[in-house]
Amino acid sequence: MFWKNRVTILAYHRVVAVKPSASSHGIWVEAKNFNKQMKLLHFMGFETISLDMLLASISGQEAGGKGQGNVAVPKLPKKSIILTFDDGYQDNYLYAFPILKKYGFTATVFLVKEQIGKVNQWDILPGEEPIRLLSIDEIKEMAEYGISFGAHTVTHPHLAQLSKEEARSEIAQSGKGLEEIIGKEVTSFCYPYGEFNNEIKQMTKDAGYKCACACDTEEPDIFALARVQIFPKTSLFGFWKKIQGWYPWYRGLKRRQR
Repeated sequence: MFWKNRVTILAYHRVVAVKPSASSHGIWVEAKNFNKQMKLLHFMGFETISLDMLLASISGQEAGGKGQGNVAVPKLPKKSIILTFDDGYQDNYLYAFPILKKYGFTATVFLVKEQIGKVNQWDILPGEEPIRLLSIDEIKEMAEYGISFGAHTVTHPHLAQLSKEEARSEIAQSGKGLEEIIGKEVTSFCYPYGEFNNEIKQMTKDAGYKCACACDTEEPDIFALARVQIFPKTSLFGFWKKIQGWYPWYRGLKRRQR
């Protein structure tokens, strides 16, 4: 029952038309493969939900089936899944967005506030071209459709390497800037590089976010939500495994065996 009721959160970065000729970062998925993955989700009867819907369901369960104001919280779809994209690359709009609309899916994109409409200055390596990020107009169009947006700091730093004041500012200010663009409250945060500690988590809570996403953590904590990462070499069978409720247990078992 635990496996059946588990909501998987998938983590993507880029969706590209063709395989990058020179890239040291394995954070992309070809559009043709992304389409196959979304087609499989649709065929299997999955429905995408937002992080806010997940949190409302959790709080409703903890309150005996009631949410805020003693209003009953609707049950999540039987096969729920959450799609997330880190960094806000422009190819999310060019290639992922049309495919999401094709299958009636939504997603959450985590944006780096200071780099909106610019490039990925935090990880450009020698010999690599900078990668364009989403513009304000593209973000607004996606938001109008139903894509959610979360905060991913102001400049995409390693938070634990900053002073407390700098880390606190990176976390808090990133959400405030986004709210002005999308016209609604930003409730979710994503840790750059998946890195966090208890102090960083507390700063995220203090900033007013309702949840935060990590990567391969096994903590049962809404401020360290585990996500399953999709990589360039993830086969369709591998993708099928990763969307199963038992996959985190399987991954943990393999990790302990190693």
